[in-house]
Amino acid sequence: MGGVKLHAWAFLATVGVVILQIEARGFQGIPGNYCRNRKPSECCEDRLDDCAVPILGTLCYCDEFCLTGGDKPDDCCPDFREVCLGVKPEIPLPPPEQNDDPGTLQQKECEVEGFRIPFGGTKSFNCNECKCEGPEAECENDPCMVNEDLIREINEGSRRYGWRATNYTQFWGRKASEGLRLRTGTFPPTEWSSNMYPVILRPDRSKIPREFNARLAWKGRVTGVRDQGWCGASWAFSTLGVAQDRLNILAKGITPVALSAQNLLSCAELGQKGCQGGHLDRAWNYIRRVGIVMEECYLYESGWSSKVPKCYEQNEGRNDANCKNHYKTEPAFRISEKEEDIQWEILKNGPVQALMTVHPDFFMYQTGVYSYTGLGGSDSAAHSVKIIGWGEARVMGVGIVKYWLAENSWGSGWGERGYFKIRRGTNECGIESFVLAVRARLGNFVYGRH
Repeated sequence: MGGVKLHAWAFLATVGVVILQIEARGFQGIPGNYCRNRKPSECCEDRLDDCAVPILGTLCYCDEFCLTGGDKPDDCCPDFREVCLGVKPEIPLPPPEQNDDPGTLQQKECEVEGFRIPFGGTKSFNCNECKCEGPEAECENDPCMVNEDLIREINEGSRRYGWRATNYTQFWGRKASEGLRLRTGTFPPTEWSSNMYPVILRPDRSKIPREFNARLAWKGRVTGVRDQGWCGASWAFSTLGVAQDRLNILAKGITPVALSAQNLLSCAELGQKGCQGGHLDRAWNYIRRVGIVMEECYLYESGWSSKVPKCYEQNEGRNDANCKNHYKTEPAFRISEKEEDIQWEILKNGPVQALMTVHPDFFMYQTGVYSYTGLGGSDSAAHSVKIIGWGEARVMGVGIVKYWLAENSWGSGWGERGYFKIRRGTNECGIESFVLAVRARLGNFVYGRH
């Protein structure tokens, strides 16, 4: 090559550091105008060493000879092909997101239990949600309030368990933890309440019938099933259920009343947590000291929002004189765990309040004499209900089983039209361990004085 000038690639070979820098980036990766800025002629024919432009400490070329071909890197300027050859530049695609598995770049969907979930989408399976964000869907695995496998297992073993289970639409899609929090809502007794001595009763066993139902004994005086909704307020509903039944039983000839759960829920704030739970003794103390208005004067609204509105004056905005009445009771008292004592108190004075432990299988109770199966997990919550009677049932495979007849606060669409039977005399789910009753104040019931 003697006196012939070297082109850029040959020159770069003598400058090792520079060529490494250029090759690492590649001429095509360098932005800017090179051939486009050459004047008077932008591009040159054949091989012209002066058809060059400075770049990265060396030269790039705008002549046809810059396209060397073969294994040698060309030394064309970055915009040579666009300006001199008329090739349209390619618009680079954005780099794919980092992913441990390159195969997922082509992934279109995930498959879960025969269902296809589009990539990036979600699908609910009962109370659990699955997300398709990788090679396999990521799914929650929380226990649900309704468990179809558990229902099947209980019903197949109904002779052993003594009861049957079913699927409740209102519970479908809800987690068991949500049900234990918002469908129960009674705090365990305080130390003071736990140490309360039961009243001394002397039941005449000969006068205790094998079966008893307060709804039949006091027709029209024992109020029906209510629904606390999604608010942990069984402490309020069971308390008022017993209070109003005993007021109605005592006040013969007076139109029965239903007392306002919202009034108690919103206004009995001392030590109570509204829809997150409450103490039975504090609920009874509020009724004794302040009193409660009728349901029609203070309508229930917390069951669907799980929120407790601020307490307001019960007669605010109403001219109805009845809404000025506050119905009160005497202090609540405890009944012993003895089966006969609980029966005697119900028989003589009306329904009683009982604290019990709720396990997830109880949400699916349909009919029969309930006892905890041990299935569905060991999580539990304290709940309070109203015991209105007792009886006996023949259970296939077991024989005669004694039961309590209790009223729940989950609406008439649950259980046996809102009621349930639970084993009696064995303290099933602790239902006999903490039972309360109360005496009504007839004067307040009739005249509404406070």
